[in-house]
Amino acid sequence: MKQSLQGLRILNTRPRKQAQTLSKEIEAAGGIAVECPTLEIEPCETGWLSSLPALEQVQHAIFVSPNAAHISMQHLRVKQLHWPSDINVIAVGHGTAKTLKEFNIQVNAVPTVPDSEHLLAIKSLQALKDQTVLLFKGEEGRTLIEESLVQKGANLFSVPVYRRVMPQIDEQFMKALWHDDLVDIILLTSEQSMHNLFKMLGMDAHPWLQQKPCLVISQRIAEKAASLGIKKIILSHPERMLETLYTYAE
Repeated sequence: MKQSLQGLRILNTRPRKQAQTLSKEIEAAGGIAVECPTLEIEPCETGWLSSLPALEQVQHAIFVSPNAAHISMQHLRVKQLHWPSDINVIAVGHGTAKTLKEFNIQVNAVPTVPDSEHLLAIKSLQALKDQTVLLFKGEEGRTLIEESLVQKGANLFSVPVYRRVMPQIDEQFMKALWHDDLVDIILLTSEQSMHNLFKMLGMDAHPWLQQKPCLVISQRIAEKAASLGIKKIILSHPERMLETLYTYAE
């Protein structure tokens, strides 16, 4: 029997561009996707291009998200910088790898789980003394990857190519969301998006949010959600959210 989401109303909080694919999958599976981006992605100024080392001297390049891959490669292409084929390219997940392949970049490794801890366990990142590593990332965020690579002796160039900002708030929509109980479950894919959702909804909505089932994509986000008072937390592999929603809808 074909699986169905049976009209489940799902709040998709991903940035607008990233939300589209999942929303289409939700609708195709019989669910109702309610898009409410709690993050927007803005490219950083391009000063980082002039601070890159010569790409021929780089041994490894790590891309921590599809945004990091798309924005960095777009600017490198505009500058007509040649990407050497012998760089060991690591993508944090299959979405990031797909983005790199769209720029004809060969990806050498993807961790089994798309997070910092599993990325750092990749075999080629264990012995890095005197090797040059490019890390394409967003501003702020976790520092675990940087700290670990430096500890392993890497000559690290950390390259923030985008920033995450809170979108403009549609106060009428945000009030209706909780006041009229418009969704059955909420997708939360980062700590920052979760914090922003609390801010965007406002204090009066916090009891509603804390009682609403929330699907999260890492143990770290689950722990943060619990610390914010969220009672019903469903943990999903980041690349199997639809399957987790099927199970929830049964």
